[in-house]
Amino acid sequence: MNYFETRIIKAPLKIEFSKIDNNEEIFKNEFDLLSENNDDPIGSWLKNIRARGKIVDESEPIIQLLVELHRKIDALSNSINTMNSEKKEYIALDSTLYLDSIGHNLLVFANDVLESHKKYYARLDIAVFPIRKIPIFFEALKPKIAKIILMHNRDVVDFDNYIASRERSIIRELKQGNKI
Repeated sequence: MNYFETRIIKAPLKIEFSKIDNNEEIFKNEFDLLSENNDDPIGSWLKNIRARGKIVDESEPIIQLLVELHRKIDALSNSINTMNSEKKEYIALDSTLYLDSIGHNLLVFANDVLESHKKYYARLDIAVFPIRKIPIFFEALKPKIAKIILMHNRDVVDFDNYIASRERSIIRELKQGNKI
C-alpha cells in the first residue's frame, strides 16, 4: 500500500549517490555547477527571450531544435579542443544503482541501501531533452524510500514531465494488453 501523496511508477533510472557527512559544501558546489545557467548559456539566452514574450508558440519546437543543435556544436568544439586534456569530471560518489520506482519528489530503491533520516547527494540519469545529469539532494525516509529535498527548477519540471510520460506509456500498455 502507498502511504505517500503521489503515484509511484516503475522506472529503472540510473542513480549515483553518497551520504552527506562533512562534505555538503563540496556537493553543493557541484550542484550549483550543474545548474542550467552555468552549463548552458544558449538556454539562458532563450529563457530571457521567452520572458520578454518574443517567441511565438508555433515557433517553439523549431527554436528548441536550433538551440539543441547549437549545444551539440558547442559540445563538439569543446571535445575537439580538449581531446587530450581535461574532460568534465564529476565528484566520485559512493554508490551507483538503478532505482526501482519514482514518484513526484520520491525515489524508491529496490533494496535497503539508505540510512533512515540521513541526507544524500545524487546525480540522476533521466531521459529528458536535452540529455544531462540531474543533481539532487534527498533524505531517506526509510531504507528503500527517499524524498527529494532540492532540485533545480528546470529539473523539477523535466522530472515531473518524465513521470507523466511514463504513466501515459504504462496506461497505453495496459490498454493494449486488454485488447489482445
